Amino acid sequence: MQLAATQRTPLMEISGSSCRIVGECYPENIQEFSSPVMTELKSVVPDSGSYTVELELFYFNSSSAKFFFDFFEFFEEKAEAGLTVNVNWNYRLDDDTMLEAGEDFAEDMIKCKFELVEMPSEASADAEGEE
Repeated sequence: MQLAATQRTPLMEISGSSCRIVGECYPENIQEFSSPVMTELKSVVPDSGSYTVELELFYFNSSSAKFFFDFFEFFEEKAEAGLTVNVNWNYRLDDDTMLEAGEDFAEDMIKCKFELVEMPSEASADAEGEE
């Protein structure tokens, strides 16, 4: 499953080996966004082996936070059942809000391996591209 990013929803790429979410998440109707995502995850995420989750969020609202709690709970249950789940929470160096959100989600992850991955700030990345 692949959903292109919109102004209010992130890029979503879901396969049998990984899930990637990049962008902002504040859809007008969280159920319309989250229901097909969770349905797809339930159908393609294996029960054994390994699975990688890559997140690079710039913003999400409170209704999206509930979706992410359900999202991570799904993966925590899969990990408890034997799947090796690696979660990479990518955040920009200058984005304390996303760092703190990642730390909050990480606290609830016991069986999943949850990594906070610092990325250069957007300004730093732009400067590097100019050199």
